[in-house]
Amino acid sequence: MRFWQAVVASGLILSAGLGLLVMSGTARGLAAPDLQAQLVVQDFPLPPDMGVDPARVADFMAAKLQQRLEDDVAIRLMLPEDPLQKVRDIVLPRLMNVVAVQAMMSEIPELDALLGLGSFRQTVSGEIDSREPAADVALTVPGALLATVDGAVVGIVTTSTGLTALNLGDMAAGQSHHVVVWRADSAAVPDLRRAILLGAADGQRGRVLLGGDRGWFGADIEVLRWGRWIIGSLLVAVLVFGLAAVMLPLLVTRQTRRRRPGTAADLPS
Repeated sequence: MRFWQAVVASGLILSAGLGLLVMSGTARGLAAPDLQAQLVVQDFPLPPDMGVDPARVADFMAAKLQQRLEDDVAIRLMLPEDPLQKVRDIVLPRLMNVVAVQAMMSEIPELDALLGLGSFRQTVSGEIDSREPAADVALTVPGALLATVDGAVVGIVTTSTGLTALNLGDMAAGQSHHVVVWRADSAAVPDLRRAILLGAADGQRGRVLLGGDRGWFGADIEVLRWGRWIIGSLLVAVLVFGLAAVMLPLLVTRQTRRRRPGTAADLPS
């Protein structure tokens, strides 16, 4: 078997084998680092005019409190008419204005998220695994508005480069976190795959496997399931052809050696 034939056959075997590993989903574990994130990007559509208007909340709360002042007999008996009128005209409007209500709602993470609900465009969710202990693990997600880790809401920080990120803290060996991040669709980040980064202390870099993108070459495999069998069959055929290209010359050489006549030393005297 010639050298170039061995190189071509080895290339066919290697490429077809790697292709089958990718199609079967087992290639993710090849040369995987200690810190890895497997995430999926999905659209987060909302109905029109979805969200909370602070002005409407302030007007509603002020109207309800004024109604309580009118209906509460104990308050009317304890307060004279003049101070009661000042509470209606001065105190309540100052306490229940738009700025005050919005500030109070912003201090509660869940309500603050409702204020920005109309800005939600996408979700980034998945698992973050660490095979070895890692300190100060962080995940950068551009345009992040709200994030949960294992079902608990966590704070979002802004890095020195202007990217939003969430801190996962220290991770023990074999520990895993389920994260969900709601983000705005920022036009300033054309390639989200390169912008989402995973790292830890001491310069440790993790690997991010991001799925859910659209428009890439071969994306129709996800919806046309029969296409997977065609590609898989072609890869198997290439793998068999490569193995045959290696094995057949070896078998032919072995058979040829067996059929050679004996040497002079083997002949009877």
